[in-house]
Amino acid sequence: MPRIQLLSSDLINKIAAGEVIERPSSVVKELMENAIDASAQSIEIILEGGGKKLIQVSDDGTGMSEADAILSVERHATSKIRDFDDLSSISTLGFRGEALPSIASVSSFTITTWDGLEEHGIEIYADPVAAIATRPAARDRGTTIRVAELFENVPARRKFLKSADAEFRAIVTVVSSYALPSPGRAFRLEHNGRTVLDLPRAESGRHRVEQLLGSDVAPSLSPIALAIDGCKATGFVTRGVRFGSRRNQYFFVNGRLVRDRVLTHAATRACEAFDFEGHPAIVLFLEMDPATVDVNVHPAKTEVRFRDSGSVHVIVEQSIKAALGGAEEGSRLLASQVAPRVSENVVGTPGPPGSFSEGALREQELLPGAFPSYLTESMPLRRESLYEVAPLFQQRPVVQPPREEVDRGPASIGDLQGRVIGQYRMSYILCDVPGGLRLVDQHVAHERVLYDRFERLASSGGGAMQHLLTPYVHEAGAAEGAVLESQLTDLRNVGFEIERFSGRSFAITAVPSDLRVKNLATFFAKLVDAALEEKGSHLTHLREKMLASIACQAAIKVHRPLGGEEMSLLLSDLLASSNPYACPHGRPIIVDIRHLDIEKHFHRK
Repeated sequence: MPRIQLLSSDLINKIAAGEVIERPSSVVKELMENAIDASAQSIEIILEGGGKKLIQVSDDGTGMSEADAILSVERHATSKIRDFDDLSSISTLGFRGEALPSIASVSSFTITTWDGLEEHGIEIYADPVAAIATRPAARDRGTTIRVAELFENVPARRKFLKSADAEFRAIVTVVSSYALPSPGRAFRLEHNGRTVLDLPRAESGRHRVEQLLGSDVAPSLSPIALAIDGCKATGFVTRGVRFGSRRNQYFFVNGRLVRDRVLTHAATRACEAFDFEGHPAIVLFLEMDPATVDVNVHPAKTEVRFRDSGSVHVIVEQSIKAALGGAEEGSRLLASQVAPRVSENVVGTPGPPGSFSEGALREQELLPGAFPSYLTESMPLRRESLYEVAPLFQQRPVVQPPREEVDRGPASIGDLQGRVIGQYRMSYILCDVPGGLRLVDQHVAHERVLYDRFERLASSGGGAMQHLLTPYVHEAGAAEGAVLESQLTDLRNVGFEIERFSGRSFAITAVPSDLRVKNLATFFAKLVDAALEEKGSHLTHLREKMLASIACQAAIKVHRPLGGEEMSLLLSDLLASSNPYACPHGRPIIVDIRHLDIEKHFHRK
């Protein structure tokens, strides 16, 4: 019997599905591309369970005849290309003919379509383990594709899917991305029976950007317009408004959303010329000869290869620089945007829900009872310093273990406290532990302590909150508002009093009692960025991300002098935390230098 055998068609389809379909957002992406290629003017997406339970995409495009619909679920069947030469001039989003059969092989798949020409439409049901079944169906011209129980027949793939919230956020990003280059199309997204994204036809590309990013960015949108050697760059960049991540940066090549290192590096280089903190929102459209770009690099068609990547880098970098303007002008705009919109957003003493305390505190004043009395009375620190440290440490006895001269190797976490011998550059606590010298990052150590405290409060039904003198109104973009709407309960559980105000505006009337911020607008923007950013973090749940962001904001900072008792109390709290080795974001808290290595360095061993 030969060792080399032909694979079965079922296994071939599952392998192809693994290349094209990674998660529910991949399904939405492929189906939206088909709808756009079919000239749809309105696209509706219905989800259940973050897309893991159900994805349904309906459009009012050209639809398909019965013969075409049956062929559409066969592998490598497409209306987009005819011969090899067509691959050098791809002008459509989908063209490989793998999406529908790949999706059908890993889900319960139904397609209903009518082209408006035949007497009736057709419904096709394709089950991974059963033959294709067809029957007549009635619907308006267009296509509806229903994908249920994704990866139900491939448990190894299904268990690697993220939580329903994480998958839902990824789908919101995909829908938003495809809405940007299509202002003339309407998009609607429904999740678990509730409309979370409703984008009517926009008057212009600028209006569509404002729909998705929020009306707050409208004054800062600067147009991008540059053409070099047949390559044209258009779009918008926010001049003076920055975000905590690159999640609001979108790059399109001939209408196709792509992830490309050349484009991201060029955008980064352009922004480096301006002394700004954070990242601007960028919506960039590149139009070029299809023959100069290869879109067939990856089965999912999210990566491209340029024939002349150097020229593309130049036009992207220079077009963004020109849109941002001079550094002096950009700094002026940034200063005007960073200023708080409501200067009275000062945290006051806690009060009953819906009420505001008249005894508001200034930013440098202490809240009564914020510290143990012995700490405020005995520590020779400035009031400003105590305010920054506040809700820092819980009173507990400090036990100093006896010193041992014997080198026992690396210290265990039980020896964490050791003997505090000082502070290095007002950022790291130095401890003499039995194994050698231990450095503790004071910021991330306190961040871990606060995160555990917030987690306990949230798990017990919500933490204490402080009411604002004047509510802060956060104007969210369409994608951001969709996610915030679905996470209001989690926000309330961590101590925010937040309600939808009107449209995509959210009114915040209270914040967690442990939170100390000088600019609530800036903090909340960073909080949302951190919550919605999936990359670069092992945190999977939105609540965990929000708790980590709040803890990071409230924790003491580096370059902050601490007294000996403060350092000892911080180490004591860290020792009692859930993970003394790493902060919630995964950054290390402690670094050990073995005593043996120190002695070797000085030639004593």
